[in-house]
Amino acid sequence: MSSEDWEVVKQGTWLYADEIVCGLRILRHGWNYSSGDYEDEENIREDREGEFYYVEYGSPTNPTEYKTRIGGYKSLEEAMTVTILATHGSISWLT
Repeated sequence: MSSEDWEVVKQGTWLYADEIVCGLRILRHGWNYSSGDYEDEENIREDREGEFYYVEYGSPTNPTEYKTRIGGYKSLEEAMTVTILATHGSISWLT
């Protein structure tokens, strides 16, 4: 997947272990990637085209390196809510 397929729509920082500042960004993408597991329901098993949001967390050992991506959220608001909960409200949004 090329980087042109992902659009950064929001970014900021968060505190890992309440003390290490790490990067954070929310990206918009045209696909929701599935589990691919034949035992899952179709909406979980199959890829879907549309507008979806993913969250990338910067690494605590290299705060500008993004290795963790989660998501497939249906809205920016949903992605932000989940991210705020996951970081215990330690986010400082830059954009």
